[in-house]
Amino acid sequence: MFTKAYKVLGLALAQVLITAAFAFDLPLIESNHGKSCFGRHCVWRACCNRGHHKRDKFKALSRSDRSCISRKSLRPRESQETTQSCEDLIDRRSIIQKQSFKLLYSMTLFSVNSSVSASGTITNPMSMRKQKHLTTSGGSIEEITDAESFSGLLYKPGSSNFSSAKKNPLILVLHGAGLNQIPTAWNLANPFGEHAGLPPSLLASGKAPSELSDNFFVASPYAFGKSSLYEEPRSKTLRFLRFVLEQNPQIDPDRVFLFGFSEGATLGVELLTVGWFKGAVIASYGFTGKLPPIAVQRLERVPIWVFHSSDDVIYSVHNSDRLVETLRNANKDLNLVKYTRYDKDPEGFSGAVQGHSTGITASKSPQIYSWMLQI
Repeated sequence: MFTKAYKVLGLALAQVLITAAFAFDLPLIESNHGKSCFGRHCVWRACCNRGHHKRDKFKALSRSDRSCISRKSLRPRESQETTQSCEDLIDRRSIIQKQSFKLLYSMTLFSVNSSVSASGTITNPMSMRKQKHLTTSGGSIEEITDAESFSGLLYKPGSSNFSSAKKNPLILVLHGAGLNQIPTAWNLANPFGEHAGLPPSLLASGKAPSELSDNFFVASPYAFGKSSLYEEPRSKTLRFLRFVLEQNPQIDPDRVFLFGFSEGATLGVELLTVGWFKGAVIASYGFTGKLPPIAVQRLERVPIWVFHSSDDVIYSVHNSDRLVETLRNANKDLNLVKYTRYDKDPEGFSGAVQGHSTGITASKSPQIYSWMLQI
């Protein structure tokens, strides 16, 4: 009873603070996203430019692995549409950041004093810092750290689901924007936290579909101290993935999938161009521009399932519409690109976060994991 009262009080306080911030036009979240069309660390624009990335940051990747396009190839002379989309992205960023802040701040305060999930399988993230390991109904979750990239969570299915003759596939989960100030990756598993509803929290609370918990390893890097992984060099996320594969020989390196939500979805589409992934689920995609031709070419044969809601007030559904249209036009096999487009928020979100819940909907859908197993 008291816990519920604290949550209600926290949400009320969040609304007061947010209202005051907008009334006085206070800076809420500072972002570097508007500095270029595709973000400061985009693999299509700046990753080979020494002004943004020194070569030693890419020493972990072979030359063939680097998904790089020179800045020159994206000059306005290529098309007027590209230039306009860049300006559109920059103009929209401040609005998106403010709307995202409403969601993130409210959800963070909502997690205050929530120590145990409904199923009793996970405690408050801070209390998990020393434990490092959690046994779930389908397997186990542990906190992992790669000194050269990120800390994160790794889910392993139970030993009864291992086969000496056949290795298990892996899903790399890229979370969306958040405050990410809790200094432990267990923040990703908190069922009341800012990343609640995505695969790590579903697995930790025993609510994941069996199609996921019985068959897949799940690796989730954590952007501690940053609003999202989108703000980090792309090589760090790939380095984290390589670290997971090297440390877990039970994973089939030829069956690595990607799941991205919101800014994680925007980052995910970029990473798909390196050719490391068997397929991907992209939910609430946020890039407002047009994909460069070489990126489209690299995505031609990649199975992708896109989710978005038409009433999304944070990232317009037109972003996913454009992505799907581009990929379908490039693919002879139209079945490679699936699109689930909702008329209204499938989770019933409203207000400043209306429509921005498809990552939760996709995460708990058994169909997406069955689809991955068939690829």
